[in-house]
Amino acid sequence: MLFRLFACLAVASLTGLNSSQAQLVVQQVPFQSAGNSYYDATGLTWGVNGPGFFANFNGNGAVAPFGNFDPNAGLRTGVGFRNGPWSGHLGLTLNQGSSRSNQSTTASLTTTDGYPGSITSQTVRPFVTGVVPIVGGAPVGFIQDIPPVTSTGQQNLASVAQQQLAEVQQRQQANHDARQKTAYQSFQRGLKAEQDGNLRMARANYQNALRVAEGELRVEILKRVQANNW
Repeated sequence: MLFRLFACLAVASLTGLNSSQAQLVVQQVPFQSAGNSYYDATGLTWGVNGPGFFANFNGNGAVAPFGNFDPNAGLRTGVGFRNGPWSGHLGLTLNQGSSRSNQSTTASLTTTDGYPGSITSQTVRPFVTGVVPIVGGAPVGFIQDIPPVTSTGQQNLASVAQQQLAEVQQRQQANHDARQKTAYQSFQRGLKAEQDGNLRMARANYQNALRVAEGELRVEILKRVQANNW
């Protein structure tokens, strides 16, 4: 009797251990992105001074808006001469650089066997930008029961879609203008600080402006940064 009791307990324990084992399921969604940019810039400067006469040419070239342009990199060299009342100089700048990036992101989800799991990436658009009807494959009677879309209805749909699109574009333009205004204000504060001799404050304002500045404003900021060798 005692032997049977031990045998039952052993079988029950083994059965319980087997039922508690399960596999783990790992789901992964990898995402990779790579980028590469390059710039090459050269410039030539010269100047001549004489009795009642001078001429200077600053040909450093345009600032490259891509490739992570560094005004402190590259080669700057030149030569000067003097002969009596005449003097002059000749300078050369060579700058080259590239920027590469390789990013990898993997979302991972671990679940037990039999339990659901999901990884999602969604974009929600709370407005309608257009209506495209799809007709085909329906019975003839069903098609006849649908009232035809009049030209007035089509015009109303097109008008609503255009109005919604215009509102979105206005909001985007307003946000863009606000960012550029902030960058311009930071640039002006940097110019004032530079004129007052506070180069530390000027550099901080230029860096803040560069984060969002675009177009000609960005080029002007980079010129000031290059002029101060920052």
